[in-house]
Amino acid sequence: MMIMYLGQQMDRSLPPRRSLIPGTHQAFIYMEDFHTMLWGDVIAVPLIITGFIHVAVQGLPLAEWLILFGIAIVDALGFLLICLGPNHKPDQGFPQAGKVSWNGLLHLPYHGFGVAMSILAIWHACWGELNGVPLHVALVGGAIYIISFIADIRAGNFDPLKRIEK
Repeated sequence: MMIMYLGQQMDRSLPPRRSLIPGTHQAFIYMEDFHTMLWGDVIAVPLIITGFIHVAVQGLPLAEWLILFGIAIVDALGFLLICLGPNHKPDQGFPQAGKVSWNGLLHLPYHGFGVAMSILAIWHACWGELNGVPLHVALVGGAIYIISFIADIRAGNFDPLKRIEK
C-alpha cells in the first residue's frame, strides 16, 4: 500500500484530488478517498491474508502455488481491462480512458495476489483446513472489507463515468 501511495504522490500528471473530471460532475479521487483502499486494504486485507499465510506455512502443494499465480494473473488482467474500459470513471490508478498511472500499475499485482490469496483461504476454510483463530481473524477481515466495499458503492466511488449531456 505504501509503495502504491508513493507512486500516487510522485505522479505529477494526475489531476488535483477531488477536481471535477472533465465533462462530468464527478470528482477525481485518490487512494485515500476509497473506503476499500483506506479501511479495506490497510486493515481488512492483512487480516484476510492471515488465513492464507496460516495455510501456506502448513505447506501448500505446487499445484496450489500455480493456481495462486494463475488466479493472480487472470485477476490483474481482468482488473486492467475493466479499468481501461470507456465507462471506467478516471481515478488515481487510471486517470484517463486507456491510460494507466504508476499507481495503477503497482495496484495490478497487489489486487491479483490479494484476490488469489483470499480465494485460496476460502477454499481451505470450506475444506476445514483453515479453522480456529486464523479463520476468525480472516472472517473479521472479510467483514470489514465487505463493509468498505458497500461504503464505496454508496459513496459513488465505483460509479461508471457519467458524461454531462449537452
